[in-house]
Amino acid sequence: MTPTPFHPFVIRLRKHADSPFRILLAVAMLVCGSVAAALATEVSARHPVSIVEAEIFVNRRQATVRLKCFAEDLELLQGVEPREDGKYDSDEIRAATQDHAQYLAEKIRFLDVNGETIPATVTGVVDAELPSGGADAGTLMRYTLEVELELKYPAPPEFITIQQDMVAEGQLLPSELKVLLKQAGSQSPYTRMLKPGSPETFRFDWDRPALSPEESKEEWDSWFEQQREQTLGISSYSSVYSFIYINDHEVRNEVLVPLANLAAMIEFERADPSFLSIEEQSAAAKQIRRFFSFGNPVQIDGIEVAPVFDRVDFYGLDLKDFAVQADKRKVSMASGRVGIIMRYPAKGRPLKVDVAWDKFNEEALRSVDAVAFPYKEVAQVRFSMFLENNVYSWQATDAPELPSVTEVDLADDRYHVRPVTVGVPVIATACFLLALCASGVSLFRPFSPLLTGAAALLCVAGFLTARTAEVQVQSPLERPGSLAITNRTASTIFLQLHRNLFRSFDYSDESRIYDTLDRSVAGPLLRKLYLQINDSLRIAAQGGAVSRIEDVQVLEGRQQVGTFIENGFQYRCKWNIVGTIEHWGHIHERTNQYDALFEIKVINGAWKIVKMDVLDQPQGVVKTRLRTL
Repeated sequence: MTPTPFHPFVIRLRKHADSPFRILLAVAMLVCGSVAAALATEVSARHPVSIVEAEIFVNRRQATVRLKCFAEDLELLQGVEPREDGKYDSDEIRAATQDHAQYLAEKIRFLDVNGETIPATVTGVVDAELPSGGADAGTLMRYTLEVELELKYPAPPEFITIQQDMVAEGQLLPSELKVLLKQAGSQSPYTRMLKPGSPETFRFDWDRPALSPEESKEEWDSWFEQQREQTLGISSYSSVYSFIYINDHEVRNEVLVPLANLAAMIEFERADPSFLSIEEQSAAAKQIRRFFSFGNPVQIDGIEVAPVFDRVDFYGLDLKDFAVQADKRKVSMASGRVGIIMRYPAKGRPLKVDVAWDKFNEEALRSVDAVAFPYKEVAQVRFSMFLENNVYSWQATDAPELPSVTEVDLADDRYHVRPVTVGVPVIATACFLLALCASGVSLFRPFSPLLTGAAALLCVAGFLTARTAEVQVQSPLERPGSLAITNRTASTIFLQLHRNLFRSFDYSDESRIYDTLDRSVAGPLLRKLYLQINDSLRIAAQGGAVSRIEDVQVLEGRQQVGTFIENGFQYRCKWNIVGTIEHWGHIHERTNQYDALFEIKVINGAWKIVKMDVLDQPQGVVKTRLRTL
């Protein structure tokens, strides 16, 4: 037996057939239910909500809009009423249709990339085909009317935002705009359902429009990948995005949210309802900070941490790279977006992180598309008001500590060098001196075969012992403090010191960086070098954020000769620093090249860099790439 809504009462009726009162009660309830169902059917047939269908064709210079709606909208939105005889006046319906065409042209707004309205002109109206004697009251839902609009623009648009504000006074349910939009050259239309206050932005690629549905999966994958690269992975203009980063010293949550969504939850004061001016953005940023200061709790190792706001920036549609510091300008309430960067400092390497999202809104924020980046990992996360659990949890695995930076010790055989000395053979020198004395005596006395023979024997002995019994003494041709060092040894010493410099910046806190730098650098150069390297890692276009050193590539280097350095040497080196900084799910990689002259000395038994002069620093190259799963 097929159940009915009143099936339980039928069962009771059978069970208590002996009770007249209960039988009458059950029959009464069945009758009431049937009447209620009939009334509900009658009410639903009238459809108390205004639904407008829009077919939009966009080409490079203009857009054509065909609107189709029920004639009942003339009653809901234009105030048309039936006459005393229960029929609508046909002339009044036609006049109201013309008014309604202008109403639709005003209430359905098309905005350009800057949020300015693209004027729409009514180019055609098709009246509802009513009976010759007029339509009966309550029957306008059976008839439709059509309006055609035309929009023109000076250049092919990359973006068009559609916003509808059709609101009937006293209606409980909002009007709906069903959009079917097609771009010239594309066989795949876009479909959206728009309610008042919920704008939708469409992006157009005129070089490569959307493909035909008949194209292969490979072709579509290639097209989607190209679109993803062009938009840096953020392709929806009405969605809320969250990018969660976890590293040794912080958890960072970067939230990108449409301004229209925030306006549904935060009341922003503004002179122009359509825009938020530069002056108004400062006050709005404070409200946004207060809004996100509470809720969305983040726990690091079981302790809830309050957010530190790095940035609250306002963006227009034309900005694709949200890591770039945007120029200040007014933004559209319909198509603007807000970038919020919140940091949650960690006292050390996190072992457990929990990031929750509880800020939902029935109309403006039902779900959040999130991606988590714990170190080198990637995880997709979905927060939704329809889910019971809206917490992203991460547990650390065993990871090696950062390698220590050790001094380049002079006692290490690899780095040990001697002062510049000469070897003096003691026996040979004595023999030559005695031979010289014997020869000198023979000059002042008559020829003596004995002295001459002795001198000759001493010279022979000197030659025979020239390579034995040497004593090292400071070279009289070199200054005190000169070191005998080959280019190979100098390169070994320098490259280790050079490597230590940049490994120091693997640490996060300044004191740790200073401690490690001190093992390779001496004197006033320590602070100067810290500032120079730190400055080289800053990307000004991204608000001065410091990038992470990924690689140091030594291109060439050689010891410099001809310049005296006491207890040390000069070395010239050319190298690249490859640094990366990541925001909003994509990575900026910057390569800086340097050419510098270094002085390296022995200080307290260890090799240290004591001087660095940058000879050349070409402009760095920045590349952008997306994070992939």
